[in-house]
Amino acid sequence: MQKAGLNRAEARIYFILLGLGQARAGTISKKTQINRTTTYDVLERLLEKGLVTYAIEANRKIFKPAAPRKIVENIREQERAVQKMLPALEQIYAETKEEDSVVFKGKKGIRSIMQDILTYKEYFSFGSMGEFLEVMQHDFRWFQERKCEKKILSLVLMPEHLRDKEIVTSARARFRFIPDAYATPSTTWIYGDKVAIIMWSDTPLATVITSRKIAQSYRSYFKLIWRAAKN
Repeated sequence: MQKAGLNRAEARIYFILLGLGQARAGTISKKTQINRTTTYDVLERLLEKGLVTYAIEANRKIFKPAAPRKIVENIREQERAVQKMLPALEQIYAETKEEDSVVFKGKKGIRSIMQDILTYKEYFSFGSMGEFLEVMQHDFRWFQERKCEKKILSLVLMPEHLRDKEIVTSARARFRFIPDAYATPSTTWIYGDKVAIIMWSDTPLATVITSRKIAQSYRSYFKLIWRAAKN
């Protein structure tokens, strides 16, 4: 009965009442060795669950057990209630689960992010000062080839002074250019529900944030600058 959702006291009182058939609270208290106050509290809970009923005799309550099948009926009712709530609960779970951040260190970590990007249809990038090619070299060229093969849309904002540099001429992407004064020391990649912020060095460091809201805000920010940038 405890496995069916009753706590220890509820199960004990219901079981004793099944054997007695009917009884006053005082008798139930003595038989179960549960103090009278607690016995009344438990009987109230069993009444709410429909597992106990009562009749009035000589101005006193006589408690009677409901048929044991009522336990099964209660479980089925609870299951139906949970099934109704399940879509909303799943939505809450999905929304909280999608919020995450992971730190990647080193070139292998950056390669992992690049491989992840290749599973999406598009990605946006801004803030690069040319370090992507300088640090990743062979991996940069491999990434460009794979993007082309998979027909991934790549939109990249670059500082004006890099317009004729190899990182632009060798990349398979659509570029627009912003004034050098607005260049940043980090690179940001936006793809799916993720935002990767990369600090380039001999041992690059990246933080990947998984959040639909954050990714959408970065994407909106990117598109605003993209519309104002030069071809």
